[in-house]
Amino acid sequence: MTRWKAAFVLLNLFALAFYVLVGWLAGNLAHPNASVFFSFDSQTYRDVANWIFGARGAPEASMWRPFLYPVLLGLADRAGGATAVWLLNVVLWFAALNIAAAAAARLARSKWAPVVVFGAIATNVSLILLTFQGVTEITTVALLCVWMYGLSRSPLQPTPAVVAWTLLPVALLVVVKPEFELLLALMVLVLGVLIVRRPSAGAAAVLVACLIPVAIQVGAMERFHNYPGVSEIGDTTLRKYFLARLEIAIGNAPSVDAARTLTVGLANLEIARLVLDHVGSAVLVFAQTLKDNLLAGSNFIAPYRLLSRVIELTNLVYAAALVVLIPLAGAAVWRGRDLRLFLLCAAILNIMVAGGLSFDQGDRLTVIALPLWATVLVMATKELFMRREPALRTSDAKNA
Repeated sequence: MTRWKAAFVLLNLFALAFYVLVGWLAGNLAHPNASVFFSFDSQTYRDVANWIFGARGAPEASMWRPFLYPVLLGLADRAGGATAVWLLNVVLWFAALNIAAAAAARLARSKWAPVVVFGAIATNVSLILLTFQGVTEITTVALLCVWMYGLSRSPLQPTPAVVAWTLLPVALLVVVKPEFELLLALMVLVLGVLIVRRPSAGAAAVLVACLIPVAIQVGAMERFHNYPGVSEIGDTTLRKYFLARLEIAIGNAPSVDAARTLTVGLANLEIARLVLDHVGSAVLVFAQTLKDNLLAGSNFIAPYRLLSRVIELTNLVYAAALVVLIPLAGAAVWRGRDLRLFLLCAAILNIMVAGGLSFDQGDRLTVIALPLWATVLVMATKELFMRREPALRTSDAKNA
């Protein structure tokens, strides 16, 4: 057994042991299927799945729940009920660990990078708790790790393979969590510019093909809800969460419910005017919401338990690390001129923008960035403070 294979086995055994420990301490392991459809969000995903598979008419939830995760959840639910949904999440969790480790090895060109990234994800209690829920976060993390691996395969070149590896995972992310529309637009722009500057046979066609999942979602929204977009979740979040808090901050409403009566009917121009007229308050509301989400515990474990306290302390450390990471990553991007590092930073920023809009979500909005910022941290550290190692041999990279 090679060193890479031995390390792979040991890391996964450690992850399994830690998963079992957390699941046991949380009380979920004895009945892993009991909480899968406990939350309101999971029930809406199942409603959309039932509609897609013909069990009932189109529910209102399909207006803000894109199709991909309900399809995966519906297939698992029909194969083995809530237990199969949990097992799907577990498989995706392990896949994310190993794919992220392989991506980190290639991106940082370091033998210790995959251990750091693997360990950071494997020991995150919130992500483990999310595997017991029928929600999108674990699927999102897995797709982000696949995207990172696509970026790691080679420097960005406008070839069909590179376009597919780096664009398709983002397109799939959009039809799981529409917040990644920002990252998708950036990837299309970057790859489009590369294709124009250095044309490659078939690259443009692959770029268009990768957008088919998004086109399907937009077509479904137009067909069933007369809405020319990916989802209404962004508009709903803006009106009922961010703008509602803004109305309270500027003294127009005494409570969230009262504020929502003011914001739900605003036209887009009125929204822009409201924000521009109170830019300072809007920035403060965004910053406070993002801070609350970064430092929050998990919504999927009872407060005051040991694991709840562990999550809160972990998120405090993560928030401090992110503050340090901002200048570190900026300096590394400037020094290394690495487009892939820049794109990873942009993906983190995309998640944090979404994390500053909605409240009372626990840490689930921001914890999905963990694979990204852990990888950026090792890449930036390597770029700024360590002697560059030669690229991994092809055989080592494959084993990674």
